[in-house]
Amino acid sequence: MKTFPPIYLLLANFCLATEPTEGERLFALKVKPLFSSRCMACHGEEGKKIKGGLDMRTRETLLKGGDEFGDNVLVPGDPPNSQLYLVTTRTVEDYEMPPKEADKLSEEETWIIRDWIKAGAPWPDDERVSQIQKQYAKGEQVTTSKALNEDWQTRRYKSEKLWP
Repeated sequence: MKTFPPIYLLLANFCLATEPTEGERLFALKVKPLFSSRCMACHGEEGKKIKGGLDMRTRETLLKGGDEFGDNVLVPGDPPNSQLYLVTTRTVEDYEMPPKEADKLSEEETWIIRDWIKAGAPWPDDERVSQIQKQYAKGEQVTTSKALNEDWQTRRYKSEKLWP
């Protein structure tokens, strides 16, 4: 009976060490930081009213939709039918997101969302996201004072943007 725990540990390590899918990598390296910087102030910041009833803190709450759009906010594998993608391209009249023209997403940022949805909109847990970021994120990580959230604390910088 004492031989089972080491086997479980080996299996657990093997499962954790599996290569992330392209969708998981895209979420961890691009989508989650994009949501954090451009969406969460209105659609998921702790202690604040969720605008439009659209809670973007988890995949499950995003799949539920909001006040204006129901379960078609996020249709995994189908960007053209996902309102999340359409509103970021600013092609849905009166529902352009972010709402201010000056804050609109770049074409590249909308493609990131499109490609993530096309990949099935995976949303790995925080531990898996952290593992992916540590292994695949480009740039240098700088030790800073404790930030208000993990995304800010672990962000990376281009070498040429750092002071000597």
